[in-house]
Amino acid sequence: MTQPRAWVVTIGDELMRGEIVDSNKSFFSERLLTLEIETVRHVTVADDPEAMSEVLRAAVANARIVLVSGGLGPTRDDLTTEVVARTFGRGIYRDAAVLERMQAYFRSLGREMTPNNAKQADFPEGAEILPNPVGTAPGFLLQVEGSLLFCTPGVPRELYRMVDEEILPRIEARLARPGVLRTSLLRTFGLGESVLDSELADLARDNPAVTLGFRTQFPDNLLRVVARGSDRAQAELELRRVVDVIRARLGPLVVGEGERGLEAIVGELLLERKHTVAVAESCTGGLLASRLTDVPGSSAYLLEGAVVYSNEAKQRVLGVDPALLDAHGAVSEPVVRQMAEGMRQRSGADFGLATTGIAGPGGGSDEKPVGTLWVALASAERTQARRYQLMRDRARNKLLAAQIGLEWLRRTLLGIELPDETFPRQRGVPR
Repeated sequence: MTQPRAWVVTIGDELMRGEIVDSNKSFFSERLLTLEIETVRHVTVADDPEAMSEVLRAAVANARIVLVSGGLGPTRDDLTTEVVARTFGRGIYRDAAVLERMQAYFRSLGREMTPNNAKQADFPEGAEILPNPVGTAPGFLLQVEGSLLFCTPGVPRELYRMVDEEILPRIEARLARPGVLRTSLLRTFGLGESVLDSELADLARDNPAVTLGFRTQFPDNLLRVVARGSDRAQAELELRRVVDVIRARLGPLVVGEGERGLEAIVGELLLERKHTVAVAESCTGGLLASRLTDVPGSSAYLLEGAVVYSNEAKQRVLGVDPALLDAHGAVSEPVVRQMAEGMRQRSGADFGLATTGIAGPGGGSDEKPVGTLWVALASAERTQARRYQLMRDRARNKLLAAQIGLEWLRRTLLGIELPDETFPRQRGVPR
């Protein structure tokens, strides 16, 4: 059977001007691979009706699956619905139920819906509406000349959910191919994409029912496992078998399964064990606290956070001994230990977590080059501290330092040995 081909079309002047990074194309293609559908063309087009129409005609003529993002909003440059309808000879109708849901949404916010929002309830005749639970603009599916044309909002968080919950199930059902697919997403931290591929290559090479896909989401690497079976039970059994093998090989490098980030995984563990944490941050500048508080309900376990960037703040807020600062400097083991212990004592939390380092691009020395990081974790039983050597990129060093801090919490809560000074391994720093 010929494998179906896909085109991905993203629409927007802001994409053409380079004002925002177009991540929707890669997301579409990665998700289509879980159904063994190859994307053969990525096209970005401006908010120009003629150019849009030309691209849409070419896409439908050359691909069984066409995924389109953008142009479904309320403003005058949101033209996708009108252009699709005109291009393929369809009228436009306004869906009363969608309009009422939008009006109810605005009422719930205590706001009056402006008239231009109503156009988001317009659809080409014959379209199947795709619900949008996290935004006002639904998507739609239109069957055109043997192709499935899916139109989605351009906002990534809305598009991502719509793809997984509405689009992929419809594609799988309409293709009516033999067999059933089951997928799992493993979140890993500590090895690079190429190393993961090398470590696990035999799992897919030796088993045609299994496909592995890799995606970097710095500082994590994501591994998509796809298993096919003759029925749901067989596919699920094969999926769990492969996932178990991967977990056994990679051990604690697999930090979780599913879309949840490390901050959510750590939060769940803290809640389950009824533990609390407080953070003292120098080089991470509040990023640890920010990530922890990104999770709803984090007030149950995050008691306090302090950005103690200056030596004076480390002394005043955390009680760091000025003699240690003079003798060893702020980026040192004795200082980071006192930071963690001081934060724990000050807050009354079960854990005090501290970071200090040289984020760069300047400020390094032969003894402490750019990328030097010290992390400490204090509990009632003991205080542990380790030094890591990161990279020379300031933004990435901050992200990586916060990630290592969260990973310390995860491993400690699970009773797993903390990563050593070579973590993340130099060969495995995600690209």
